[in-house]
Amino acid sequence: FLDIPRHQVTSGSIHGATLFAALGLYLGWRKGQALVGLLGGLASGLIAALSFYVLAPLGGYNMMLVSWLILWIMLAGLQTYLDGRLVIAKAIGRGLITALVAGIGFGVVLFELYRGWPPESFSFFKHFVAWAMAYLPGLYVLLKR
Repeated sequence: FLDIPRHQVTSGSIHGATLFAALGLYLGWRKGQALVGLLGGLASGLIAALSFYVLAPLGGYNMMLVSWLILWIMLAGLQTYLDGRLVIAKAIGRGLITALVAGIGFGVVLFELYRGWPPESFSFFKHFVAWAMAYLPGLYVLLKR
């Protein structure tokens, strides 16, 4: 039951693509561009996940931080595009700020869930709440006007 599989390129890429396709769909739906949002979110999640697998041999799990930054910059680019016009400098700036704020939530997850890995028991509810906390600060900044 507690045997959680190690990161694998296929499952990690599917996870990233699916999770952020759903988020992108929501972002696009809010602006009347659901398909654009879906595709942008899918690309953001897939590229961020793949970046981890490309970079991990160079720096291990520390490269997750680079992938986290890539993800938020891409999502900020999508949101900027959906707001009316993609401005690369604005997307990068917005993505950096969002990644920093979201990093606080990500730190909570790392501290709370992964300091004693593997756990003796695995609370799915605790994981859900922790990961929601990881993403909510970034989403708040990303969606704020």
